[in-house]
Amino acid sequence: MSNLTNFEKRKFEQLLGMDTGYVLDFTNRSFAEFVLDSTGRDIYDCRYNYGSGSKANRLRAYWHKEENAVVGKLMTDMLDYGGAIGALQEACRLIVSRLLHDSPDPKTQTGSQHPEQSAQQQQRSQALGQLKDDFFQLHAEGDRNRAGLTLEKLLNRLFEVFDLQPRRPFRVVGEQIDGSFLFAGDVYLLESKWEKNPLPEEDLLVFRGKIEGKSTFTRGVFIAINDISIPARDAITRGEAPSFFVVNGHDLLMILSVGFPHGAHSAARGRGPRVCALSGTKAQTNGLEVTSATARWPAK
Repeated sequence: MSNLTNFEKRKFEQLLGMDTGYVLDFTNRSFAEFVLDSTGRDIYDCRYNYGSGSKANRLRAYWHKEENAVVGKLMTDMLDYGGAIGALQEACRLIVSRLLHDSPDPKTQTGSQHPEQSAQQQQRSQALGQLKDDFFQLHAEGDRNRAGLTLEKLLNRLFEVFDLQPRRPFRVVGEQIDGSFLFAGDVYLLESKWEKNPLPEEDLLVFRGKIEGKSTFTRGVFIAINDISIPARDAITRGEAPSFFVVNGHDLLMILSVGFPHGAHSAARGRGPRVCALSGTKAQTNGLEVTSATARWPAK
């Protein structure tokens, strides 16, 4: 059976319009043909006969009965068929990515993996799933100041999952630092903002000043949930090499879904230019290409 969480199922149900008992615009016949073409399964088999037997209920039973890889394949095809765009569709794409990422690889199922390593990976996956659910819940928080403070705590929990030794917010003379963590032997200062619009150049230049006021080995991560403006992007990548990364809401959700990308550890160790991972662009970071897409989140 798949390990879809209740929260992830609700996201799929919202996108597919399943509260009516239907699934997108499928008829009984077209629904059966679509599932058969996608995964070779007969959705009208008695094993998927759940509740009223509607298309929506049969799909719910399918999620429960089938493995991650099979569910991920069908949902990928359904998202492509539906053609929706926006934050909800993007969230569903990330859920699909998580399903496919969590699927067992037959090439690695040889019993050679150490039990402790397997248990650690499972614990990390569960922790990331909980963090992702908590992140989604922040969108519905009516008190946006509280949501911002909770986001800081969520980030520290994320850093702990990856053993990045996070430090809580602290104040030095004339400035406030949201926190810091240790990665690949370097100290990274952290600042996070959840504003209605993309952040202006001023916020990023202030953060760069905080970093440059520390040692030459200090770097930073600026988390801007609703991204940064185009002028801000140009300002921090023009002239001197940037000393920090920018992470937007899409990037953060991707990390919560599948973890940090392979190669990020080695890329971060280099002393060359550190180019930001920016929304809607491809950035080259010491050989590591980072691609992200724009997603709009509720304002703080």
